Amino acid sequence: MSNKKGHLIVAWIVCGLSLLPLGCSRSSEKEIAQAEAAYQKKNFSRAVALSEAVLQKEPASLPAHRLKVLASMAQGEIEGAFNDYNQVEKNHPEIAAALLKEISVGMINNSLKHENYFVRSAAVKAIGEMGDRSQIPLIIPGLKDPAPFVRFFTVESLGQLGGPEALKLLLAMGEDPDGMVRVAVVKSLDDMAASKNGAPDGVDMNNILATLIDDTEPTVRLFALAALTRNGDEKAFSKIMEIVPKLEGPARSAGAAALGRTKRRETAPLLIKMLSDPDATLRMYAAEAMGEVVAPESFAPLAEAITDADPAVRGAAATSLGKLGDPKAIPFLDKAVNDPDPIVRVSAAEGLHRLGKRAMPIFEAALGESDYAVRHFTVGSLRKVGGKEAMPLLEKALGDEAQRVRIAVVRALGEVGGREAIPILKESLKDPDSSVRTYAAGNVARLLIQTEERLAKKEGA
Repeated sequence: MSNKKGHLIVAWIVCGLSLLPLGCSRSSEKEIAQAEAAYQKKNFSRAVALSEAVLQKEPASLPAHRLKVLASMAQGEIEGAFNDYNQVEKNHPEIAAALLKEISVGMINNSLKHENYFVRSAAVKAIGEMGDRSQIPLIIPGLKDPAPFVRFFTVESLGQLGGPEALKLLLAMGEDPDGMVRVAVVKSLDDMAASKNGAPDGVDMNNILATLIDDTEPTVRLFALAALTRNGDEKAFSKIMEIVPKLEGPARSAGAAALGRTKRRETAPLLIKMLSDPDATLRMYAAEAMGEVVAPESFAPLAEAITDADPAVRGAAATSLGKLGDPKAIPFLDKAVNDPDPIVRVSAAEGLHRLGKRAMPIFEAALGESDYAVRHFTVGSLRKVGGKEAMPLLEKALGDEAQRVRIAVVRALGEVGGREAIPILKESLKDPDSSVRTYAAGNVARLLIQTEERLAKKEGA
């Protein structure tokens, strides 16, 4: 293929018939194609110059603005790039949302090729959080990434996106050499089966899950049986109830987690027994699982476990007490918010929120703790129960010195913030850390897509 023909094809992809009304005329196709080619060759200064030439003629050209901003960012001129975007938002508001979405997707696409596996993991996860199935082709290479961590997050994202293409790719990943990745496959298939729009019509998810119950990894087998149980397979439930009491060593904790994933009240007696085991790790997993099963008979054991010698057990018990939904837990949780361990205090506050009693001062205090792991945990808790009320705390936490805390914040804002979180998240597109910027890009795109869908639904009503 000649360079000229290749550039024209690129122009058609970049401009597209759907984008022509937004400022990509036929007369600018050549310049846009040249700017795109320069960008792909990492000749960013030329890409900026060519984009500016188009903008001199067509100030509202979305593809030209997109290339200029992305190329400027690639040169490290992030502040300048967003000054350009702000001018577009001011002078051409009709293309501002589309441009911001293009910028976000472009940033994620760049991160997918990053040399650092953590950034690549952020990129594939960001695609999943966007919720746009049309972006699945972007993350397919992640399924063959040399880093298991990247493959794990790619599988998780496919589970979030759902649909026929995702299912086909997940089936192939059931043969991945890494057990952690195969566990993610089972969990994704389980979540798709439970989702209203995750599994394709006419597909028997139990037939697929049944292929994983003989896996060499115990956790895969247990989680597959749990998924089958949750999907109504009584034989699978009988088998998991037979297997779990016979497990030894670390597999016992996986067994407790699997029992929780069944959501079956009949598992409560076994979990209650685990809660008195000498192994603190097993007690923690059992306490967590009790919050998934939600059996009334779990109340008294959990109320006792909230005073366990191990803080991880106390925290798990506090969270699960809230999930049981019984107001009688409030006095126990009120006491636990004064626990010497900050994570237990946050867990108790989360439990109180689930029971309708607000405890924002506990979260606010925890975000000031010196240990970044506590701050990270607190953001995750706010993501689960804080709602819009948590936005001021989350916005403040965007200035946290720890990268992982800021990542947790942008993900939380994308989930609870709604349209009003877009300007806040837009600032995180300028974060000094690549992973933070990538997650922010995914969540900006997510909220823009949700806004588009709401407007379309409103107009169609």
